Amino acid sequence: MDNNQKEPLRGTAAWIRKPNPRIEKLLSRSYRKDQLIIFFKNDPTEKDIRAIKDSFQKKGIKTDAISIKTCGNCKIPVQLWSAKGIHTVVNTDTVHGGSGPQTTQTVGESYSLNYYNYVPSGRETRFDRPAFTPGKTDQKKDQIVVAVLDTGIDTRLVNPEYIWREKAAKFASECYRDVQSGWNFVADNGNFEDDHPNRHGSLVSQYIINEFKHSASNSVKIMPLKTHDKEGISDLFSVICGIHFAMAKGAQIINASWGFYYYYEIPVPYLKELITVELKKKGILFITAAGNKTDADDDLARQIFLAEQGINLSDDQLRNLEIHTFYPARLSNAANSVIAVTTTDGKTVSPTQNYSEQFVDLGVETDRSRDGSMKFTVPFDSNTGTTDEISGSSFATAIASGIIGANCSKALYAPNIKKSDFLSALALLPDSGGAGPLLLNQPALGRKYIIAGACVKKQ
Repeated sequence: MDNNQKEPLRGTAAWIRKPNPRIEKLLSRSYRKDQLIIFFKNDPTEKDIRAIKDSFQKKGIKTDAISIKTCGNCKIPVQLWSAKGIHTVVNTDTVHGGSGPQTTQTVGESYSLNYYNYVPSGRETRFDRPAFTPGKTDQKKDQIVVAVLDTGIDTRLVNPEYIWREKAAKFASECYRDVQSGWNFVADNGNFEDDHPNRHGSLVSQYIINEFKHSASNSVKIMPLKTHDKEGISDLFSVICGIHFAMAKGAQIINASWGFYYYYEIPVPYLKELITVELKKKGILFITAAGNKTDADDDLARQIFLAEQGINLSDDQLRNLEIHTFYPARLSNAANSVIAVTTTDGKTVSPTQNYSEQFVDLGVETDRSRDGSMKFTVPFDSNTGTTDEISGSSFATAIASGIIGANCSKALYAPNIKKSDFLSALALLPDSGGAGPLLLNQPALGRKYIIAGACVKKQ
């Protein structure tokens, strides 16, 4: 860093605050072209929809070519509109807030581009051998349902007995009323098979399952919600639908081992409200990845910060969520039920993963740490028959979901849920080392990396 250049102020994010055509062009890769998400004030009528189409027609969009998609039969005021060039309706100023001009006071709609989000790519590893003994799983006193929004689940690797299935008589909501198992939001059908080369969703699901094998009282069912395609790419609309599915079907935990870097000060309001307010009301924990180093996003953040503030970000500053914003992790605060997770060796955070003493709640202790590389043992056998290792905050997130779900009372998942109750419960649990799986006030972690210096140990 140049000696004449000041350090970014603490908590100063790399936000775009003024139009910059060069950066806007780079950001055009971050959303699906020809799509807009429309958030209505109330359930829209045909008259409301016609009013919006008329306003789009004035902007040159052919209204007879617009297709409209909704989240199943969920009664939510959200629609995905697709048509050639429709994304251009949102101009530069409204992109910042993720919303557009209202057509009428009655409709009260706002717009958002359909932003991409990703699971980490990593190296390709194929797992061809079954990792389980076929048969019934252990059924314990309380069943915890974990909705895994990811690339799906490979039932050749993960015992299908762990997959959640709704009892026919238990319909609690119109939302996806006729679906009794998981769902594929990419193809909009019931095939949630994991087609990702690295089987990301299957890895995540197995890490969660493995932690429950040590529980004396809780068992688990995985609700597989395929929100990400075979490339590990999803979008904002798929995620919103997946969250509503999990809410309607009674999940206690949503595992979100993915995210996206976002460069405007105000995130999409509907997504923020859904995750930070509605899930809390429902008594659902939202456990999400702090995020990993991505060269393309790091390069973009450097360009944005230099253009906006005249500052070159260091490698370390790029891993700080207070500066380089990664969602949904950055939505975590003491008042909501969002838990953001990274990887640690108990002294520091992995140099390839994000940290923040303001937004990151937990670090999961790694299985191996050597020369700055922190890796977890793969939860099932690879086709080589050798012990394989893998890294990423997405897997730390899954382990944290498993530890929390396996060890905390189901009674804690109550309306206006308090995530502090879960952390307190973990800290009081005994283990073979004489302390609970949660370690608090680890000085090295608390100084910079994680709230209260908290880390949690695998079982």
